[in-house]
Amino acid sequence: MALIVLPKATSPSRRTILQAGAALMAAPLFLRPRDASAADPLVMVSWGGAYQDLIQKVFVTPFTEETKIPMRLVSGPDLAKAKAQVMTGNIEWDLFDGTAAQITGGENEGLWEPVQAGEFDPADMVIPFRASSAPFLMFAGGIGYVPGRAKDGHPKTFAELWDAKAFPGRRAIRTRISETLEVALIADGVDPKNLYPLDIERGFKSLDRIKPHVAKWIEQTPQTISLLQSNEIDYVYTYNGRVASAKKEGADIGFATEQTLILNQYIAVLKGSKRHESAMKFLSFILRPDRQAEYANAYYSIPVRKSAMSHVSADVKSAIPDLANPRNVIMNDTWWAANFVALDRRFKEWLAT
Repeated sequence: MALIVLPKATSPSRRTILQAGAALMAAPLFLRPRDASAADPLVMVSWGGAYQDLIQKVFVTPFTEETKIPMRLVSGPDLAKAKAQVMTGNIEWDLFDGTAAQITGGENEGLWEPVQAGEFDPADMVIPFRASSAPFLMFAGGIGYVPGRAKDGHPKTFAELWDAKAFPGRRAIRTRISETLEVALIADGVDPKNLYPLDIERGFKSLDRIKPHVAKWIEQTPQTISLLQSNEIDYVYTYNGRVASAKKEGADIGFATEQTLILNQYIAVLKGSKRHESAMKFLSFILRPDRQAEYANAYYSIPVRKSAMSHVSADVKSAIPDLANPRNVIMNDTWWAANFVALDRRFKEWLAT
């Protein structure tokens, strides 16, 4: 850790006190007077790759330009690491960009600061606020592939992804129990409309069936694209935004739209963050309709504010997931809130055997 030399303390002038008071009066409703030095960067842990590059471009850079609050992005959101930071008081991350299962699991563990949603119209939110996190975006998880690589074509549904006889090839699946358990159950024949509550034992039996055919278990999200591009796998569970970003860069990658999981993403503030005020101000910034629309246009995500949709391009609107498709499943965040921690531990043990 770099040595920080603090300036010599001086008595504040009357003008300085008045300026500070005016700044506090102008602060948004999210803020509370408990921030660390403004010179300390606000740290958010996110998912790397093109996704994180867009977070930087659409949210972080303009936020810093507008507020003068410095920010730093790091990769690899891990709930166990977040818990260790909160339990020891050694907070390295201020903001946690997490899946619904991670966020709700952390909520049960008491890892997040409360979020005040009073300045937002609830009727304008596609996803409601949770007690300790702000909804951020919606997107689709599904099957990625390289067109023409497999002579038998590519799987279009989760059942076909599990069918190694009809669709031989190298598969890659996430090391994330949420999403993976849903995919395993749908692949085993569970009707999407009757998916929850998840049949845990049936799901793990389905995972046992596909395990010998999985060439890669992917922990870092960018690998879902890079392993396809490097010809190390043929089919992968990935995300529509990742594929859209790669295609914009010239990659020959496809995404099956016939069946997907519709996923909710949230951002939470770690309990004990010394940059709490700045973190809450960032949450307020990213939920502005203009920011939501710009990110949707860049990443093919679904804005979480209805008022942002009028600013989303027609091209993006035609390509984002269809919430009315009966083959699609919207992730049940409430179910995962009660089950994520125990099932995450069980899945990691299963992967190690």
